[in-house]
Amino acid sequence: MISNCSEGPAIAYRNFNLCPHCRQNGYPALLTRLSETLPMISRSDGESFHLLLADRPLPYPIECSLGPANQVSACFWYSHISGSRKTRSTIVILPYPHVNRPSLFRLLETAADLLAEELRCRGNLDTFYEFVPSCVRAMEAVG
Repeated sequence: MISNCSEGPAIAYRNFNLCPHCRQNGYPALLTRLSETLPMISRSDGESFHLLLADRPLPYPIECSLGPANQVSACFWYSHISGSRKTRSTIVILPYPHVNRPSLFRLLETAADLLAEELRCRGNLDTFYEFVPSCVRAMEAVG
């Protein structure tokens, strides 16, 4: 569950291709993703971290034999100054609004906001999260 904190700068940058955090710390600023066909969903405080949606959401679970998926998984990449230049990943499981693609985009935007706040407060993220109304909750890894 996302913790509340007040320390550090607020999330000041949203949906950028040139990262203010990387530029501030002397690293190449251009962010790349696995799927460039989606709108950019990214967050940064401009100093200590960046977070971005790495790829398009995929059905979850992906096994076809289980029938239509009612959820999707979204992979986010992030970097924080506490982890040097390492890029790390986190997965968020979200409900899938079958009939309304804009709703999925809004869910991804909200998940990015919540993850960015967690990253700002803690300096790292868990590996898996489940999106529930108005928050993301850490999940135990399966298998």
